[in-house]
Amino acid sequence: MFTVRVKEVIRYGRNIATVKFSSRFRSYPGQFIMLSHFEHEEVPLSLSSPDGVTVKAVGETTRALVNVREGDILGVRGPFGNPFSPSKNALIIAGGIGIAPMLFLYNSLRGFGASVRVIYGAKSKDEMVFHDRFENAVFLTEDGSYGAQGTVIDGVKRENLDRYEKIYVCGPEGMMSELLEVFERKSVLEKSEFSLERYMRCGIGVCGSCVIDNGLRVCADGPIFKGSELF
Repeated sequence: MFTVRVKEVIRYGRNIATVKFSSRFRSYPGQFIMLSHFEHEEVPLSLSSPDGVTVKAVGETTRALVNVREGDILGVRGPFGNPFSPSKNALIIAGGIGIAPMLFLYNSLRGFGASVRVIYGAKSKDEMVFHDRFENAVFLTEDGSYGAQGTVIDGVKRENLDRYEKIYVCGPEGMMSELLEVFERKSVLEKSEFSLERYMRCGIGVCGSCVIDNGLRVCADGPIFKGSELF
């Protein structure tokens, strides 16, 4: 473990914040770190940039991380895990806080000149972040408070998936399970990649706490998986 200093905290309401560090990590989109708030436990968080994470308060530790201040010291292990693969013509699909690793991916792909389309949805505008950071994007909220009213699935079903070289997905498990079914029917599972999240203790494939139904470990074999591995 090493330590980093909090350089900046960007808050989006009470429950979501981007925490920027004083150091940049040698990392790739889709990788994660094990982040420690020293008064709480260590948690895995996907990188939303080479020098930051975007976290939603869902428990005691994540609440503490949302409320950190500039100058605070945090502990880090990583980055760990396999990243997304590159593409020149991509569709990014995100739901809720699943947009966090997708910002890193979007910026990386665009930096290499790729054509990128984004479908991003949440329950309401209050739960959306980065919606001002994407071009060629479709936004959906379940209550209609931002963009079109509907779900991510609604947006995906209106999209011609055959035109993309890669399709990247991150979001709630229910959304991702439904997308696996959609992709299988449309024969695009092989070109889809899903970012999974699980409770982790070690982050390096030893403890077995993040093993999924097919026996693969999210930390060491993922967190990025082909749709064909998950269906």
